[in-house]
Formats: sequence, C-alpha cells, structure tokens
Amino acid sequence: MASLRDIASLNPLLVLDCCYAVSRGGRRRFGNMAGVFQVMAFSVGVLEKGESDAVFMGKLAKIATAEIISSKELNADWQRQASMLLVSIGTHFPDLMMEEIFLHLSGPATAAPAMVQILADFASSDALQFTPRLKGVLSRVSPILGNVRDLHRPIFANAFKCWSQAAWLYITDLTSDSPLDSDVMSNLNSVFELLLRVWAISRDHKVSP
Repeated sequence: MASLRDIASLNPLLVLDCCYAVSRGGRRRFGNMAGVFQVMAFSVGVLEKGESDAVFMGKLAKIATAEIISSKELNADWQRQASMLLVSIGTHFPDLMMEEIFLHLSGPATAAPAMVQILADFASSDALQFTPRLKGVLSRVSPILGNVRDLHRPIFANAFKCWSQAAWLYITDLTSDSPLDSDVMSNLNSVFELLLRVWAISRDHKVSP
C-alpha cells in the first residue's frame, strides 16, 4: 500500500480508479479493505481543487458508507479508514458527503453512531466547512437522541463536544460571522440539557462531567 501512496502523490485519480474497481466487491471479495480505504483517503486528500467531479466522489462515498453500515462493529480498522475517506471527500464536497451521511442517520438505528462519529471527525478536521452546516446536522441528530442506547452515548456526547469546538474555532479564529442563529442555540440548549440532566447521571462514566 505504501507504493500506491507514492503513486497517488503523482497521479491520485489513477490510483482512485484502481481502488474503486477493487472496492466494489467489498470485504467479501477483497480482504484488505482497510488498506484500500486508507489509500483512497490519501488520494482524495492530495487532489487539487476541481481535479475530480462530484459524481465520482459520490460513488466513493457510497462504497464507504455501505461498508461501514454492513457491520455492527464501530471501531474496526477498515471502518476507521472508510470514515477517513468520507472526511477527505468532505473537504472537497462537504454537502455531498454530509447528504450521504444524513441518508443513513434516518435509517437503521445501528448505523447512526458510526455516522455521528464521521461528522465529529469532519468537524475536527475542517471547522471552516463544517460549522456553517451545523444547523442541518443538529436538525437531524437531535430528534434521535432520545433513542440512543447507553452503549452509544459516549459517541454522541463526544460528537457534540467536537461540533461545539468547531463552532468556537470558526467564530474566534476563522471568521467574525456567526452561524449560530436562534434555532441553532435553541437546539444546542436542548441537547446540553439532555446531556446534563439525563446522560450525566448515566452509569457509563464516559458521559459523566
């Protein structure tokens, strides 16, 4: 895989085409999907602005999400690398990537924690592009918080921490314009009330203050 990364530095689209062909079979046909996703994430990351198109990036995003939701695991190596591919795609096409995530947030409950973790990673990676889209994220995540299992609460709590940090960075260091309108603030207040009054007294110490 190291040699593919070297080639990707020179011709990322060529490597992405090859990885795309291999990855369409998923883990059942190709055992080292973690390596494939890692190379793809690197290749997308070195693309110049305008070098790729949304259609192809959309295909890569769908392969990544399909693999992630195909398992109940949450922290397997191949899942982490697939998540990084989605984050890399988000740096070029944030709306495309987030719409793909939103599709699965409204799907089976088992997919939601992984999707929320990706949004947290994206916020930490690119506060400038994430923060103006925070309102859309909250409008989709807040309604499902009441059904989050105890096991998954730390993932959601950490995501809200990452999103809040991204918003703070956006306002204080990146731009003077605030995307936090009254709807966003109301949503955040409701979320933090839930975190403090319900989740903070959870038996899981990972969500306690």
